[in-house]
Amino acid sequence: MKAATKRGQAASAAVLVAIIAIVLIGFVILLPPADRAELLGEGTTSKTNTSSDTTDLEDLVIEKTLLEVTPGRIDYLAQDKFEHPLPVVTIYTQTESRVLAEKNRVYAKEGVFSEEVSTFPFAVPDVENTKNIILSFVIEEITGGRLVISLNGEEIYNAVVEAGSASPIILSKNYMSQDNTLTFSVTSPGIAFWKTNEVSLKNVQVVADVTSIESQSSRHVFLLSETEKNNLERVTLKFQPECVYDAVGKLTIAINGHEVYNGIPDCDIAMIPLEISLENVYQGENKITFSTEHGMYILSHITLDSNLKEVDFPTYYFELSHEEYTQVQDKEMRVRVRLDFVDVVTRKTGDVIVNGHIEQFDTKDVFYAIDISDDVEQGNNAVKIKPKKTVEVRKLDVDLVK
Repeated sequence: MKAATKRGQAASAAVLVAIIAIVLIGFVILLPPADRAELLGEGTTSKTNTSSDTTDLEDLVIEKTLLEVTPGRIDYLAQDKFEHPLPVVTIYTQTESRVLAEKNRVYAKEGVFSEEVSTFPFAVPDVENTKNIILSFVIEEITGGRLVISLNGEEIYNAVVEAGSASPIILSKNYMSQDNTLTFSVTSPGIAFWKTNEVSLKNVQVVADVTSIESQSSRHVFLLSETEKNNLERVTLKFQPECVYDAVGKLTIAINGHEVYNGIPDCDIAMIPLEISLENVYQGENKITFSTEHGMYILSHITLDSNLKEVDFPTYYFELSHEEYTQVQDKEMRVRVRLDFVDVVTRKTGDVIVNGHIEQFDTKDVFYAIDISDDVEQGNNAVKIKPKKTVEVRKLDVDLVK
């Protein structure tokens, strides 16, 4: 009985040892190769990619500088055309007849021993856009003499009138200002000193045609980026006007205060694109204004299209002598390209193209080094920077290093 118990305990212990061994083996297998080799005491070998090991390249000594240039800002354009759409624009003027001022009754008299004149003030808030200003009244009674009317001290009417007549008088804008005064008087009876001339007017009104210009113009803003502005080749404005040809005045379009169109377009027909001078558009905010003399315009499908010229990425050249080229081929020397940027914040990505061979860079560091030993040739060599986003390169060096 005791023998059987001991055999059972031995079997359990063997199973436990086997489980522990399996777990340890699995743990070792799952370890990274370097850690597994270190745990097992094995030697390790590593292969350094010299073309991407920036730290290794920076430790090398410069034997000769083959090229040193300052490329500066290099733009990247993902597209060669930008559209700046604007909302529908409605501009119009509205002219209506208005009563500027009115007075129920005006009375004036003139005699040897008595005199009375009547004043009638009225305002014209917008003289420029007020037309056909008319004074109207009804002569209720006149006992003699001539009716005299003055506007701001200038006599505008002097005539014999009869009771019951109503003679509208056109008020000249030459004597007009924002604040005005009409003066009504009657002439003296002369040698008939015992008489007094009197005049009485009713329903005195000043009416005019007033044009509202609150909606006469509309201003909008569009933006140009620095890259777009620096590479502009052509800017065009397109729109479709909806209007009634005989009922509208000239349409004026200005960009940043520069007039680019002034005329009456063909109503309800898409406009031929208007080319805009590149000097009239700025980097950042630009203002475009639409206005009309009179009438109503509805302008739709408004777009400002900017066509960009093809970016010419800079190409630089350096020479490699026969002796230098041989040293590079024999691995005695290496050729290094180093890009120095202006900041450590933005991400810099792109290609360095050496004799048609592409070496990529992608970094946030202030510099980046690339081994181009496998790409160089004896004699003349070309290196081009082609960014994948706009980048500023403070300096580009091609060095023979050891």
